[in-house]
Amino acid sequence: MERSGRSYAVFGFGAHMVEIEVDTELGTVRALKITAAHDVGRAINPTLIEGQIEGGAAQDWATRLWKSFFLEGRNLHDYLIPSAGDMPPVESILIGGSVADRPVRGQGDRRTSCDSDAPAILNAIHDAIGVRIHRIPATPDRVRAAILKARHGEQSA
Repeated sequence: MERSGRSYAVFGFGAHMVEIEVDTELGTVRALKITAAHDVGRAINPTLIEGQIEGGAAQDWATRLWKSFFLEGRNLHDYLIPSAGDMPPVESILIGGSVADRPVRGQGDRRTSCDSDAPAILNAIHDAIGVRIHRIPATPDRVRAAILKARHGEQSA
């Protein structure tokens, strides 16, 4: 069987920056803004790509801060899903890199938007409270515990 065209691997490249505020008494984290820069090659449909980035950011935000769901003995009623009111503004920056070897000079941007917020969120929490959190989700009880440990001289949570 003869195939036409060249096959290629698609790697997504992106970086996110998250601005947050932390209530140090309650341990709650509230996002103020997410900035997402993604190398998408030639943006064939920029609005669609921005929607993909915003949806991925919402999914990642919820996973990193809320979701700790195990199916044993539970149902989807316990599964938290962010609404528009839970999300901060998302600024999408589309970067048109060199993808000359691709058939349409574009590339996929699927998982990049779902995987980039975790380091940004945990680093922003570290910047805000001075303690590293190594386990997600960064729920209020975990953030509060990290704050209390830091007050007693311990370095990480």
